[in-house]
Amino acid sequence: MPWFSVTMTVRNNVGSIDAALESVVPQCEGAEVVIVDAVSTDGTSERLATWARQHPEVRVWSEPCNRGRGRNLAVQRSRAPVVLTQVDADNRYADGVLSGLAAKVRDDPTVDVGFAVGLTDRDPSVSRFYAWRRSAFDRAGGYPDRQEREDPPLLLAAFRAGLTVRRFAVPEVAEDLKARHGSRAPEARPWGRGGHAMRAARRFRVLGFSYGEYLRLLWLTRRTTSRFVAGVGAGTVGYLIGGLRRDGPEVLELQPEDHVAHVPPRSPGVS
Repeated sequence: MPWFSVTMTVRNNVGSIDAALESVVPQCEGAEVVIVDAVSTDGTSERLATWARQHPEVRVWSEPCNRGRGRNLAVQRSRAPVVLTQVDADNRYADGVLSGLAAKVRDDPTVDVGFAVGLTDRDPSVSRFYAWRRSAFDRAGGYPDRQEREDPPLLLAAFRAGLTVRRFAVPEVAEDLKARHGSRAPEARPWGRGGHAMRAARRFRVLGFSYGEYLRLLWLTRRTTSRFVAGVGAGTVGYLIGGLRRDGPEVLELQPEDHVAHVPPRSPGVS
C-alpha cells in the first residue's frame, strides 16, 4: 500500500502535463499518483496513458466530470492514509514539497489537514495544496460538485467539523506553468493589494464564512505576519461593506483589478 497519495484532476493540459508530472512523480517513492482526466480532447489523455505505462505508481481514470467531482473521484480511488489534493497539472512542484508535507501530516497526530503556502511563489493562490488524513477528508465531506470555487466550501466544512488545519509555509511550493499577465505577489507591498483583499472578503462572506472563519482563512493563506495584518485591515473593511450592501451571489463574479500573474514560463531545461 502507498504511504501517501497525490490526487490530480486534469482536462486539456497537454502543454503542461509532462512538466507537472516530471516534478511530481520523482517525489512519490512508495506513494501513488491518482489522476482523473475529465475526457481531455487535446492529447492530454494520450500523454497520461504513456506516463501510466512507464510508471506503475501513476493510475489514470477518464470520466466526464467538473473539477469538484473530479477531485472527489480521485480521492475515492486513492488508497493511502494521507491524501494530497489540489495538486494541479499546470504547476511545476518544488523538489520534495509534496512528500515533505505528506510526512509532516503522517508524523504529527495532532494535524488533520496540512495547508502548504509558498513564500516566494508568484501567486500562492494557484500553487497551494492540501495534505489530508483520509478520515479528516471524509469528515469534511469532500469538494462540492461544481467547476468553480470548489475550494472554499471544503475548507469551511473542515473548520466547522473541528479539524485541525495547520499552515506550513515553505520557501517554494510550485511554479505556475500557465501564461498570465500582471505582477508578482512577493514583490507587492503588504498594503499594496488592499482592493484585492476587500473584494476577496466580500466574496468569502457571500460563500458563508463568518468573520472569525474569514480571519482563520486569512491566516492560512497569508505568507507573512505583516501581510496577514494588512489583510485583516483591508479585509475587515470589505467584510463590513459586504454586510452593509447586503451582497449577494453577484459579488462572486467581482474580479480584482490587480490580479496576480506572470509571463509565460521558461522552456524546460532553459535557465
